Amino acid sequence: MEILTLDTFSLQVADLITPFLALLIVIITGIFVKDLAIDLANGVAFKLFSPFKEGDEVILDDKRATIIRIGLTVTVFGYNDDAKGYIWRYVPNDKIGNLRLGKIISKANKI
Repeated sequence: MEILTLDTFSLQVADLITPFLALLIVIITGIFVKDLAIDLANGVAFKLFSPFKEGDEVILDDKRATIIRIGLTVTVFGYNDDAKGYIWRYVPNDKIGNLRLGKIISKANKI
């Protein structure tokens, strides 16, 4: 009969827990990578395939704004607010589709 010592017991517990910890790490990493991949894909699509580019004048939720920067995960808009001054609004690229966004076309920047 084998006598369990503290060393052999801790090794057996470690053998039982290790697969569960590895699975937990894989799940957490998968969730993080999935969200990052979606953000990057939306950013690349907005930058390459949208009619908007940096410097364009737009109507953003009923306010006249300028697209300051289109990044891989975030787009930055700037607009004047009478009460607060000039405001930069950071919008995650996966939320761009939910905005009311229209391009202002004038004779100077006509396509």
